[in-house]
Amino acid sequence: MTFETPEVFTLASGVCLVVWDLQNRAWTSPRLEERDGGKLSPVACVRLARNDGGTRLLWVFRNDANKTRELRASAGAIASETDIHVPQPDDIAFADPRTILKNLSLNGRAAMISALLNTWPGIFKLGRSRSFTEFVLRLLGELSEDPPLAACSASVGATRIIETRLDAGCDTVLTASLVTGNGVMRIGGSPCILEESSKNRHPVILLAEMPVLPKGGYLVLTGPWGLAVRKLDFSAAGQSLVQWWNARKPRNARLRDYVVSVLGSRSRQARSAVVEMQLADPLPARRVSGEGRLSSLAVEVALGGENGVLVGGWMHDPIGMVEAIDLIDTSGVSHTLELNEFPGVLPEEQGAQRVTCFAAFAPVANSFDIMLQPRFEARFASGARHSLIPPPQPSDLNEIRRRMLSIVPPQHLADGMLESCLAPALSSIQHRIRASVGRPKVSDMGVEHANPQVSIVIPLYRELGFLKAQFAALATDPWISANAELIYVLDSPEQAGDVEDLLGSFHLLFGQSVKLAVMERNAGYAMACNAGARVARGRYIAMLNSDAIPAKAGWLSLLAACLQRDEGIGVAGAKLLYEDNAIQHAGLHFIQNQAGKWFNHHYFKGFPRHFADANAERQVPAVTGACLVVERKTYEAVEGFTEDYVIGDYEDSDLCLKVRRSGQGIAYVPEAELYHFERRSIRKNADYTRGVASQYNRWLHQCRWEDEIKELMTAPDGASRGKRVAA
Repeated sequence: MTFETPEVFTLASGVCLVVWDLQNRAWTSPRLEERDGGKLSPVACVRLARNDGGTRLLWVFRNDANKTRELRASAGAIASETDIHVPQPDDIAFADPRTILKNLSLNGRAAMISALLNTWPGIFKLGRSRSFTEFVLRLLGELSEDPPLAACSASVGATRIIETRLDAGCDTVLTASLVTGNGVMRIGGSPCILEESSKNRHPVILLAEMPVLPKGGYLVLTGPWGLAVRKLDFSAAGQSLVQWWNARKPRNARLRDYVVSVLGSRSRQARSAVVEMQLADPLPARRVSGEGRLSSLAVEVALGGENGVLVGGWMHDPIGMVEAIDLIDTSGVSHTLELNEFPGVLPEEQGAQRVTCFAAFAPVANSFDIMLQPRFEARFASGARHSLIPPPQPSDLNEIRRRMLSIVPPQHLADGMLESCLAPALSSIQHRIRASVGRPKVSDMGVEHANPQVSIVIPLYRELGFLKAQFAALATDPWISANAELIYVLDSPEQAGDVEDLLGSFHLLFGQSVKLAVMERNAGYAMACNAGARVARGRYIAMLNSDAIPAKAGWLSLLAACLQRDEGIGVAGAKLLYEDNAIQHAGLHFIQNQAGKWFNHHYFKGFPRHFADANAERQVPAVTGACLVVERKTYEAVEGFTEDYVIGDYEDSDLCLKVRRSGQGIAYVPEAELYHFERRSIRKNADYTRGVASQYNRWLHQCRWEDEIKELMTAPDGASRGKRVAA
């Protein structure tokens, strides 16, 4: 069949195809329009080269109206205009792929398939059209009776790993499309094209989203080299990622990076799968091992995050041969590290040699947060390049944070290194930890208080030695029994069974009802406190550490009364005592060292319990979070404790400064006394490196509040000197 006279076909419901053959090449843009001059829209046209040197024109247009239409086609100067009668839709035959392909050149066929897969589905919304899909499937079947295979080799949820091969020289893929019984679908992203010198064909790996596996179909690839059609084979689609990877020989480093970075970003399930793959098949660690005067170096830690990679390692370079260390990203691009160097000594098992340690942060946000072994390269002055691979890095977020805190010893951690190196990484991991924590599981022991005036929120982390004494002191305080609800927030969920049993037995023993909120995972002090505050129902919230024991009853009523009688007070704090009755806390203020660093400091720390100046109720810059009371609406207005501090430090002064910024003051109430067995819980946190975590929190706190702190502490009177609270 020839198309010397234009023919009209149905391509899909409401979409028509016009085919017209010209004897010569069509160099100008053809037109198709209503004969009466009306505009035809939408309409698309493609010019296809024929084997005889002529041109086949294809127009596609929407034809929703249930009526005949009169069109006019024009191919410019090459041929005269011609009129086209379009019958009613029900009277138009479906297009036949074999007839339309007949006499087209290879380039013409490629151009037609490109339009079918990449252009027309978007313009005319044909991707899910059954008749259009059947047309494309039949057309691809006409191109080759037995095309090469593209195997779906593994599945991770709805993501399918598809493998095929291309001839040597076909090293660029512009588009990739799937044509199956489910429709026509473009595959987003770039495939991974590998080079194998022993063969003349390139392996090509693609990742496609297919929630439902079809029975068959085609993969179509296009590039500067032309068109490749592959028949899909789903027989191995049931393999897991680990099974697929373990069966590959050899295992290609570039493919590994591609799978980790691209697949790992697709879904939570995919992220878990690529972590499992890396743990099941870790790369051998690689370092430069020189002897004597030769250089040695290693990358020991490479912790990826959403905003880059934190790197730690060492080098022994007696004659200055090492020029630079580069991080190699998943695209093969090198990123030179800016090293922060400090002295160190290797462990005894590595020779106890004195070395130069280094830390660096590479701001390369390229899925390194799930890459357990990023690759590096050492550049030597001789021109030599040496591959460096660190040991497998942890995948647990808390363990990643612990490693970050251990890279630089506290004595070598200056603010410049904090700002350029540790802070970006710690900020990222803290954000990821916060995002990973769901709602706590809350259970009640006893009948909850009908209308509590105060909610006592107590975060618990591993240390349970003070639990009975604290519970007894709270339960036997008449004012608390009548006016408060008790909420424990467990931040070590592995202890949930033990803590639930203990609190249940204390409830039966003392008759005090209690809530237990169990965090989904260890999240840190601020998140635990905020979770408890969201459960709280009282007008006031009392934050109390699990190692703080009231010295006598009535402490909570004193703190609540301070807020009730003076609306200008936003937070009230108690006097805290050491076990020998020396003062631990009588309000908190800020001191600056000679290096310009601001630290939290407690008034009258170490003074006798009844020291006169410590027994005056007054306003102070801040109070400790070990025991403070705040009105719930105030707490919510300042969004509670700020959650980007690491583990537990400086959140309390941050809260107080937020309340001060809102216009309210901070009060110290000395008659409210508690014993505080300081830092018993935090020392049990494996992430807590006292020097590094505290230095980071101090730095973050100062970055956020330095101007307010300076103004506050240099005021001639006011909170820095301790204004009396209104009686």
